[in-house]
Amino acid sequence: MSIFVTVGSTGFDDLVEAATSASFLSFLEMRGYRNLVIQYGSSETIYSRTTFPTISNITVTGYSYKSSIEEDMKQADIIVSHAGSGTLLQALRLDNKKVVVVVNTSLMDNHQREIADVMESKNYVVATNPSNLSDAVETIQKRSIDKFPHANINHFGDLLDEFMGFL
Repeated sequence: MSIFVTVGSTGFDDLVEAATSASFLSFLEMRGYRNLVIQYGSSETIYSRTTFPTISNITVTGYSYKSSIEEDMKQADIIVSHAGSGTLLQALRLDNKKVVVVVNTSLMDNHQREIADVMESKNYVVATNPSNLSDAVETIQKRSIDKFPHANINHFGDLLDEFMGFL
């Protein structure tokens, strides 16, 4: 089994630290995970200074940026994502993926918390903070998650036509 962690284009040191901690890696190993891929963005210093414990059954790989992370998302059994709307929507649009959303509380406002809470209230994700990452992964493994609805590309046009009196 595989987990993909993404912090997006900015850094998210707390998430990278949580995902590379000995306790989280041991947690993953005990639950049968064998692959952890981390897109660490500008948190390279945190990732590179990590001394991964000797856990023989887990392969940990990481990178700062790629032109597309979609393939990594598709390969993962669970996606752990920052709460940025673009990455979150990309993860939710994939079929049969469980998503853990990690809120970056160090940001200036609480927009990530708001997005995460709404998505969790609709049962699309499990929302957490970095210190509770293991608990959130445990929860998402056991929970049945609702399918995120596909976008209706005609909806805006329909609303505009109705507003203009064309319908």
